[in-house]
Amino acid sequence: MNAMTTPSFDSADTAPGADALREVFRTADKATRQRLVPILPPQVIEFAGVSMYVDPRDNYTDRMIWRDGLPPEIKSLTALTELVEGRDAFILDIGANSGAFTIPLAAAAGPGSRVIAFEPSPVMIGRLGHNVRLNNLGEVVRIEGCALGDEAGEAILNFRERNFGQASLLPIKERVRDGGTLVPVRRFLDYTGEAEGHAVSVLKIDVEGAEVSVLGPLLDAGGWLPDAMLIETDHAEEWDTDLVGQITSLGYEVRLQAEQNTLFVRKRAA
Repeated sequence: MNAMTTPSFDSADTAPGADALREVFRTADKATRQRLVPILPPQVIEFAGVSMYVDPRDNYTDRMIWRDGLPPEIKSLTALTELVEGRDAFILDIGANSGAFTIPLAAAAGPGSRVIAFEPSPVMIGRLGHNVRLNNLGEVVRIEGCALGDEAGEAILNFRERNFGQASLLPIKERVRDGGTLVPVRRFLDYTGEAEGHAVSVLKIDVEGAEVSVLGPLLDAGGWLPDAMLIETDHAEEWDTDLVGQITSLGYEVRLQAEQNTLFVRKRAA
């Protein structure tokens, strides 16, 4: 698969035989599923009042939504949704992928809310933008086509075979690497000033092990902090600093641990 294949947003929700193929895929062994992946049809999936165009051929998150009808991190998504539902929320989705968090959170948040979705992959930017349009959220969601880091500049985004959602600024093993592309890198602190005036602020980050370079400057700055942070902590053993300890020392408590994520909520927050 060419990592830079341009996605097609055809009317895929009526793909013939999709339901039968989905049942075969659900019950097949791992080897059979791997052989089936290249022929799985893109489709529009509806859940929790939103619609998501997914392409199960090239993205694990999309594949799970296609298979199960729900995002794979549904417990984490539900916990964040409960924090922002009906409220004037400021939401930062760092590593937005195709929008599995961006779209439901934007739809659930109340009037005046703003979602900034950060996604550096050119392919996933297109899919994310399509899902924003599909749900009429263009006046709520702003897509920033960049990665975030401790310094502004540019970096190589490495792609992983059949899974754009695991693209990373960190090295990927050659046997599963599927090329890469230069992407812009921006400082996270350049965006946090926009939180002022909102009733609640939440941050979700999933950047495949690069969480320290994104969040470290924010935690060290001694300024604005979100009311809640959902962080993929699956890579915590690889971090060169105790990010979890730093977060809890700033007045956060662990509200949820699920799906390789940890939800930290400030003790004064809802």
